Order: sequence, then structure tokens, then C-alpha cells
Amino acid sequence: MRRHDSFLADEVIVVPRPADPPPKPPFPIIGALAPLGVAVVVWFVLHSPLALIFALLSPVMAVATLLDGRFNGRRAKRRSDAELVRRKRAFAERVDAFHAREISTLRQCAPSARSILDRTANPFTATVAGQAVVCLGTGSARSSIRVEGGTDDDDDSRRLRSAALLLTDAPVLAASPARIVVVGAPPLAHAIARGYAVQLAAAVSPDAVTFLAGSTMRTQDSRAWAWVHSLPHSGGEEVSLGSLDGARRPLCATFIVVADSVEAVPAEANVVIAADSVADVTVLRHPTLSTPFQIGGEFVSVIEVEDFSRRLNRQTAAAGHVLFELPSRVTAAEVEARVRRGDGGAPRPSVPGLSAAIGIGEQGEVFNLDLVEQGPHAVVAGTTGSGKSELLVTWVAALAQAHTAAAFTVLLVDFKGGAAFDPLTGLEQCVGLITDLDPGGAERALSSLRAEVRWREGVLRDASARDISDERLGGRLPRLVIVVDEFAAMLSEFPQLHDVFADIAARGRSLGMHLVLCTQRPSGVVKDSLLANCELRLSLRVNNAADSTAIIGSPAATMLSPDQRGRCLISVGGRSPVAVQVAYTDAAALVDGRTATGSGIRAPWLPALPHRIMLDDLPRPSSGLALGLLDLPDEQRQPLACYDLTEQGPLLILGSSRSGKSTLLSTIAHQASAVVAVGAGIEQMWDTVRDVVALCRERQAGDDPCSPVVVLIDDLDSALRRFDAEYQSVLVSDLAAILRDGPACGITLIASAQRLAAPLTGLAPLFPERIHLRFASRQEYIVAEGASSDHNPRLPPGAGHWRGARLQVALVPTLAPTRTVVPSRHVRTHRRSMPPVLLVVTSRPAHFLDRPGDAMPDAVTLIDASDRAALSAFTPADDMPVWMVGTPDAWIAAWSTFASLRSRIPVYFDGCSLSDFRSLTRRRDLPPAVDHGRPARWLLTPDDTVTRFEPAEVSGR
Repeated sequence: MRRHDSFLADEVIVVPRPADPPPKPPFPIIGALAPLGVAVVVWFVLHSPLALIFALLSPVMAVATLLDGRFNGRRAKRRSDAELVRRKRAFAERVDAFHAREISTLRQCAPSARSILDRTANPFTATVAGQAVVCLGTGSARSSIRVEGGTDDDDDSRRLRSAALLLTDAPVLAASPARIVVVGAPPLAHAIARGYAVQLAAAVSPDAVTFLAGSTMRTQDSRAWAWVHSLPHSGGEEVSLGSLDGARRPLCATFIVVADSVEAVPAEANVVIAADSVADVTVLRHPTLSTPFQIGGEFVSVIEVEDFSRRLNRQTAAAGHVLFELPSRVTAAEVEARVRRGDGGAPRPSVPGLSAAIGIGEQGEVFNLDLVEQGPHAVVAGTTGSGKSELLVTWVAALAQAHTAAAFTVLLVDFKGGAAFDPLTGLEQCVGLITDLDPGGAERALSSLRAEVRWREGVLRDASARDISDERLGGRLPRLVIVVDEFAAMLSEFPQLHDVFADIAARGRSLGMHLVLCTQRPSGVVKDSLLANCELRLSLRVNNAADSTAIIGSPAATMLSPDQRGRCLISVGGRSPVAVQVAYTDAAALVDGRTATGSGIRAPWLPALPHRIMLDDLPRPSSGLALGLLDLPDEQRQPLACYDLTEQGPLLILGSSRSGKSTLLSTIAHQASAVVAVGAGIEQMWDTVRDVVALCRERQAGDDPCSPVVVLIDDLDSALRRFDAEYQSVLVSDLAAILRDGPACGITLIASAQRLAAPLTGLAPLFPERIHLRFASRQEYIVAEGASSDHNPRLPPGAGHWRGARLQVALVPTLAPTRTVVPSRHVRTHRRSMPPVLLVVTSRPAHFLDRPGDAMPDAVTLIDASDRAALSAFTPADDMPVWMVGTPDAWIAAWSTFASLRSRIPVYFDGCSLSDFRSLTRRRDLPPAVDHGRPARWLLTPDDTVTRFEPAEVSGR
């Protein structure tokens, strides 16, 4: 049989089944025959009968293997059986827990007559009689749990499946509206029907219905139903109770009556109960369940219902329930007018609080909420269209009307786009609006709440105050109300914030921080640790009884009509909920009456860093270089980003094109006292790096204090890739030496690069500091050793992260060319006339000799390197210019003569390759690098110095 389970969610659970038995190990034929074969081979080789003893191993090994397999199989089966027992126990525990939740939900939806009679107070949960749910009794029902797995051929699986699907002693609910007829012996039938009537009277407000009993009762049944006349119900809808009579008037839309026989049951009845004995109560008709089936009925005596009627009258008289006289709509202006006139409403608290009039209560009074007295935190539940946003706007506007910015400030968090809170942003007390349209700003602002907690703790500690109400504070600390619309949506995007809000909820009372959390589905979203500190509970209409029960302790919020927008049930401190019609606040009136936000109000976080920060606008540090500003929302600070060359050492700046790398280098160069700017050209970079290495060695050898020098290299990764492999290797080695030894000598290398790839990977570990600017690709950002959570491809130029904090680079007024204040240690390129006596190695002799004559000395004598006799007879003279010219191959053929001459005469290499140079000079070090597209021209002097050589014109030719 199925049951009413519209309030319960399905759960899937898998029936444990025994594992398949492992296959029995076969007889080990090969294992048995192997020793026999070995024994035969050994006997055949050694011709020893003793070798045949190995043959005896065959049966022994076969039997041992077979026994071992069976032993392992039995052991595995014991483990499998033990695991199956554990899984069955866990399955039964899960099923029992789910069944308990199902039964608890059903009992909350429709409390039994016995539980209603035993309680001292009665919360009315239904708005009309047709929405009240009646419990017919207890019986077996089908659980909403979904069971999977198991096999039909296994008795345990069938038993577990049947137990999981069967809900025993579960409340059996009648369909709404209740049209119940009880048939049977009069004493039993009336006792059961009275129990149903008690449930209906306890569920529906006294102002909603009027119970009719006299016109349908027979004389002998008068005392059985006389108590109905003393019930406090006197609303507009009529409900029939009592006994059916042949001369009765037509039954109402809702009725609970007793009939003599099944034949007398009216056709409109949707539930028919037969009470033949105390132990035999049967449901004969039900619109959704298969009938007939037996239930355990509840029998209520006349004395019990009379006592119930008297208690209900006393409670109703004390509370004055007029739920359905509440207006369907009331404006904030009407409520404010009543407040000014002093019409009704709770008195203002004697201690400073946060009281605000939000609507009209059940007795027609102005209804006030006080977050301090009734909170300190509140949870608001309500489905779409129930009026959650209107309630929040009205509440905040009423607080702003009643309290100044010195006493109360509000932070609005709207994860539905922010449109609902727009009218509130101009209030003097509003310190900000956070929306889901700016995820980065939302995360930053919400994380600042941790710092707000620490700051408020510091204020209390400095004032030696216990809490915010302590007079020693002198009113310096306003209360901060944090209103969150769609709390579930916020947590889905930032789940780590639940701990932040739980911390605020735990310490908010003393710190003056109050939470108002609004969500559609509070059940399962607002955890118990947070909900336990929210004494003020508000529920508009919800669709799920579990949500209503989690908030106000009863499923009453599910009974609110969709037409009753703004109708709210409010529970304070676990007490019975009261009904309120929340006022509607006109956004236009708020806009017209808003005041500018006070400049003296402290916001719980600083605004985001600007995209442009000028270096001249920043304070200059006493030591180090100013890079820009850091953003530390967790500390509510935006301090100067200061780089100390002495303490922090080399710096690597990483970022995509146009991310601000060159700008940062310019900012550093603008402040450094001594700068070496390494150029982008091959020759310039090679020479400058070699000069810095030489300077570093000189400083290591000297004892004088060294002034700081900053070496700047832009796009280091692309610059290194322009060099050939051998030059690149030497250059990387020189840069590594500068990175290792430079800081001790006052030399700091600061470089930028687009990505952390070869050949930069070998140098990267030597940079102790990294600044990560914008990267287009998250993968490249992670490869560059940046934190994945920091990656943001939409960062503006100059924005990045340093040491886990957001950084915005400062700009210099003008991007003047970077100056080089360290002189070159060596002259690596000579531009002068050719020497008069010279050995020339050229790969193109004709082209060399065909150059303009002004590059040659006057009356120069040319000797071909292939003329061995002329070379051998050559004797240098001061007044005789002589050039000996040959190709690399010609000079290699006359290498001994070349070696003898080069010890006395300079050698000029024109357009030769590196291999030609090394073949002739027999040296492994590299000559100076040459820019691509230019022929290599080196001059090797007798003292083994190699420089680039560019022949200059000789004047007068």
C-alpha cells in the first residue's frame, strides 16, 4: 500500500548482497608433472637413481597446492561473510534512520490527537479548513526510500528489501480537504471521530472556521458532540461535525461525521473508517491508498475533548487570534503613521536596541522586531514570490527610519543581481552593496568581514569593554547589520564563507554584528552551528514542510496561500509562531527621501584598488623601492608595496604581453640610485652582462663598501632565446653568477619574462621573489608557480599578485629612457683604422680586397696566405704596411706559420664562423657575440684579447 509522502524526498539505498564465491582451484596438473620431468632429465644426464627421488615431489606439490587453494578460499569466504554482516547492519541502520525521519515529518505535518491533548499550548497552523491534514491512525505504509541492488534468489536480500520498503507504525494521513465518515459501534465510532475533530480544531485558527454540530446530531449523541459548541472557532467557513441524520442539511465542504452503516455513507466522503472493535479499525475508502487495510486508531473520550475545548478557549482569549482579519496588503507609510500616532505595537525596549516596525500583527497592532532583544541574528525563509525581498527592504528601511548612522549601519549582500536593494544604497546608514555581478569584488568584500571581526575585538579590548553596549565605548562603535538575500546562492559560489558567517553568528552579539540571512530552502543550507545562534526566525510561504519546521518549529508556513504575499510567521526563541502582514515599502519613496551616505561612516572594507596609481602620489619609503599598493582585505589595509633590495634580493616579474612588466621596471629604475639597463640587442646584452660579471668579481675582491646597483632586464626569456646555443649557455651561466654572488656585492638583478620556460627554467630558482601580473592562460599561470586561485585574465595592466596579496603597480610621470650609471668594464667593439701589419682571415677574399680603398693603409703590400715562401720571408718593418690575406682553409694549411705570426701580429677575422675562429686560435672561449644579420668581425691581438672590430675610414683618401 502507498501512503501520502508529498513532504518527503526520495533516498536511494543499495541492498548488500554476498560476493560471488571464488572459483575452486583446479587440480595443478602442470605443477604436478614439472618435478617429474625434471627428475627424468637429471637422471638422463647424471645416470643416478637418486635423481628419481625428485619424482616424489610431484604428488606432494600437487596436494599441497590444492590444500593451500582451499584454505585461502575458506579464509576469503570468512572475510566476505564478516563484511556482508557489517554491510547488512549498516543498511539496517540507514533504513531505520530514514524511516524515523519519515515518521517524524509525517507527525509534524499532522500531529496525532493524543499529542495535541497532551501539549499545553496550541499553535494554529492552517489558514483554511481545506488545508488541514488529519492523521487517521498508524499503520503499515510504503516508504519513499528507493532500494536498489540485491537478488530475488537470495532470502536475505528479499527480507532486507521488504523491510526497507515497509514503514511500520507510520501515520496514515487523510486527503485534503478532510471528508471523513466513521462507521461502527457508536461508542467506538464517536471516540475515533472526536480524535479527528480535535486535530482539525487544533490546526485551523479560530478566526477561520465555524464548526456545525447541532443540526446533524441525534438526541442520544448530544453529549458526545456538545463540546463542539464551546470551541472558540467562529470564522466564516463552515465545517460539519457529529452524527449523520436522516433529516440533516447538506454537509459542508469539510466534514467529520459518524454513520450507522456503510450504506449510509454519503458519496462525497473521500475517507471511510470502520471501527468494529478497539483492535479492529479498518480504512474502507481512501482516495490515494489501496483499501481495505487496518490501522491503529486513537480513541478520545468526551471528558478529554471538553478539557481540550476549555484550554483552547483560554489560549485564544489570551492571544486574541484574528489571523484572517489581517489586511492582505499594508504600506510602510501606513505603519509609520500608526507609529507616530502611538496605535498599538510593542513598547520600545528600555535598553538601546535595533527595534523597527515592519508590519501589522495578529491583533491589529504595529509589529516591531528588535534584532538586539530578539536576535541577535535572524533567518528568513520563503519561496519565490512570497515577498522575501520586500520584507528585507521594509525591515532595513524601518531600521534606517528609527536609528541614526551613529547607532546602526547596514551591509547589503544580494546574490540575485542587486536590483532589489538598489533603493537602499542611498541611505545614510548603508555602507555598501555586494552582488554576484562582480564575483571578484564580492569575494574580496566578504573576506573583509574577518578583519571587521578582529577590528571590533580590538576596539572593545582597547576600551576594556565587555560588549558593544558597555558605556566605556561611549557610542563609538555602531552596530553592523549584514543582510544576505539568497544565502544559499552565496554559499554555492563561496562555500568557505559559511565558517566566516558561523564565526560572526557566534560572536556577533558582543561585537554588535547582526546577520539577517534569507534563503528559499533553509533546510540543509543553513547548518546547525549557524542556525543555533539565530533566535529570530521568519518564514513566509514555503513549499516544503521540512523547511517550515526547521525555521518556526511547525509546518504552518506551507499552509500560507500564494495570494498572501508578505504574510509571515515569526517565531522568537523557539516560541509558537505569530502571524504578521509585512508592510510594502515604495522604492520611489525611498529614493525621494534618501540621504547621502555619510562620509564619516566606517565601511567594513576598503574600496578596490584603482587601476592607475601615480608614484608621486605615494609616500616614499625610508628604505627600499616603492612598487605600488597592496590590497589586504582580510586586514582592511592597502599598504605601500615596498621592495628592499638588500633583504629581498633578485626579483622576477612574470606576465603576459601588455600586462605591465616594462612599466614596473620603469618604476624601479625611476627610484634606484644606480641602474644598469641591459639592452635588447644581442651585442648590447652580451657586453652588459659580461661587464656586470666583471664588476661583481672586482667587488668581491675589494674591501670597500659597495653602493647598491640595480640590473634591469626586460623580456629575459625572449632575449635569451635570440642567442645561439653556446652563447646562450655562457650567458645563462653569467646571469646565474650575478644572481648568486651579486646580492653580497650590492648588485641586484631584476628581470621580467612572459613565461617560465626554457632557457629561463634554470635561472628561475635563483630568484627568491616573484611578482605575477596578468596571464591569459591559467595553465601558464600555474606553470609560472602562481596560485591558481589568484589567476584572473581580466586584470588591468600593472595589476598582479605579490606574496599572496593583490598588487597594483605605480606609474612614473614620464617614461624616460632608463639610464646606465655603471661604465663598461671593457671596450668590446673597436671602430678605427686597420692596423698597418695584419693577418686577415676571411671567407670571401675578393669581397674583402674590393672594399673602398679608404679602409686600407697607404701603399699596403698584400701577401696571399697560400704563398708559403712569401710568408716565411716576411719580416715586419715599421714603415712597411703589409696585409697577409687568406681563407680559413689556407691559413689552416699554413697553421704553423700562422701560429708563429699571430704571436706578433694582430689577426682580423672577417665574416668567419665560430668554428673557423676556434680551429685557428685553438681556444675554447667565445669571442664577443654579434647581432643577427651582421658578419662577424673580430680582432685578436698578440696578448690574446678578442674584440669586435669595425674598420673606420682613413681621412685624406
